[in-house]
This record gives sequence, structure tokens and C-alpha cells, in this order.
Amino acid sequence: MIVDVRVLEELVGHEPEIVRDFLLQYRTSARAIMTDFRRGQAAGDLVTMSRATHKLKSSARAIGAGGLGDVCARIEGAAAAGDAQAVTTLCPELERSVAAVEVAIDRLVGAA
Repeated sequence: MIVDVRVLEELVGHEPEIVRDFLLQYRTSARAIMTDFRRGQAAGDLVTMSRATHKLKSSARAIGAGGLGDVCARIEGAAAAGDAQAVTTLCPELERSVAAVEVAIDRLVGAA
């Protein structure tokens, strides 16, 4: 399960409209965070990449996207350690995970 909405429901309750609003807010926020991450990536700025993945990790886990949160944690750790090679290696996995979460949110929002 890419997004376990039960995790979000534990935080905000079981009201479908509230869950839907949080998912939509997450999607907007994640897009902005990924823009920052990609800017950092293009500049080779590990600090920016670490900050972006830290933010994304927290919000991903809050909506039940634990897999994405885990990828973010690995990138955050590698970036904080100055391991540019590890960060570069993980970037495609991050992009895939972000895209998969967006698709899952689109399905959930359509079903809400």
C-alpha cells in the first residue's frame, strides 16, 4: 500500500472531506518541496536537499506514505553526511516514490 490513509485518519479523524483536504494539501506541499529539492540537486547543494527531504519525510509519513518517508530519511541522512554519491544514487527512487504517492492520492481523492 503506497498511502495507508488509516495513518492520516488517526491524526485527523475519519471524516472523508477532512482526509481529502489533507491529501490535497500534502500534494501541493510535496510539489513545492520537490521543486526545492530539484533546485538543490541541480546546484549540488546537499544542505537544500537534506532540508527538503526532511520536510517531505515528515509530511509523507503523516499521510501514511511510509515508503516515501523511508526514502526521504535515507537521502536526508546521506546529504547530512556529505555523501553526494549516495544522494545521487537515491534520487531516481525518490522521484519514483513521489510519483507513486501522487497517483495513489489521485485515486484516494477520486474515491473520497
